[in-house]
Amino acid sequence: MILIASDAFKGTIGSLEVAQSLRGPCEKAGFPVTVLPLADGGEGTVDALVTCGYEAHQVEVTGPLGQPVTARWASLRDTAEVAASSAASGTQGGTAVIEMAQASGLHLVDPSPQTAWDAHTYGTGELIAYAIENGCTRVVVGVGGSATSDGGRGALRAVKEAGVDTSGVAFTVACDVDNPLTGPRGAAEVFGPQKGADRATVARLEERLARWADQLDPTGRVRDLPGAGAAGGLGFALMAGLGADRVSGAEFVLSAVGFDEQLARASVVVTGEGQFDEQTLGGKGPGTVIARAGAAGVPVIVVCGQAKLRAGDVGAGLSGAGSAGQAGPVGAEVAEVFALTDFAPVQQCVAEPGRVLIEVGYALAATVRDRGFCGGTSQ
Repeated sequence: MILIASDAFKGTIGSLEVAQSLRGPCEKAGFPVTVLPLADGGEGTVDALVTCGYEAHQVEVTGPLGQPVTARWASLRDTAEVAASSAASGTQGGTAVIEMAQASGLHLVDPSPQTAWDAHTYGTGELIAYAIENGCTRVVVGVGGSATSDGGRGALRAVKEAGVDTSGVAFTVACDVDNPLTGPRGAAEVFGPQKGADRATVARLEERLARWADQLDPTGRVRDLPGAGAAGGLGFALMAGLGADRVSGAEFVLSAVGFDEQLARASVVVTGEGQFDEQTLGGKGPGTVIARAGAAGVPVIVVCGQAKLRAGDVGAGLSGAGSAGQAGPVGAEVAEVFALTDFAPVQQCVAEPGRVLIEVGYALAATVRDRGFCGGTSQ
């Protein structure tokens, strides 16, 4: 069986669309195919979980610059046994998953130094409050793709102003970055320019975040923790203000969609994202897939928009995993890398990714057949 678990090609095509484009050619070649969505806490996280039993919700919240936006979040009610226990204690129970970019994402602004300074997370806090009001006792916040550098101050303010009781709620930050709140690897310095900040604005944001850290975290216990700098410091606010723990966004989604169960049945795994490079191997979804498949002895084929790494760059002889810039996951075997730009000009890859992916799918199926990775019905 071919297991396809690709992330979105951000800004171009979603994860499920990637998988479906590849699926047709593989099935025409006679290979059984299973598709699982992949996300790492950022774009596509809610969509991925809705495909595996979570219920989707939609609500209007405050956007990063104060404008109304419609945001989706997902919930999963507790099992009957846990629900009975929750009912006895007067709560409904269940897990909420919030994709903060839905309310406070970079795609909701036209980035500039002014938006980098003004953008806030108030709408994300509104989503958290809605989830609690709906009886959820665990709230997982995926913190990728933000427009904000407010240290999560807006989110905490929204939760407080909603008047919800957070005392019985377990909070989790799901992210794929390990940056602290401030300093050379902090939220302003590393991610501020991506959000439109110039050098002067980066310096102002750094000062503002440091003052906020002194206020919310006077002992300095949280500001330097891995992930505190995620989403412009939203990770810090959730950990310092709401006692959140931190998990890998990719690991959370893979567990939720049942990846390991499907991996046990797979002969080859197909994964990918927009750009395959060293950062992919530093905790992003496709890197986590490669590591898990390598540990299980299942070969991997990568499909991506552009490739900075090729099959020979990621192999069983490489050591190290878990942070960007390292060579690759131990035991991982990337058998082949297919980049869309190998099949069509960049402009076409961006304008018609689905069409190019279908062509890639035929090359993928031929490789699976020629290398004997998976039994099929075609010759």
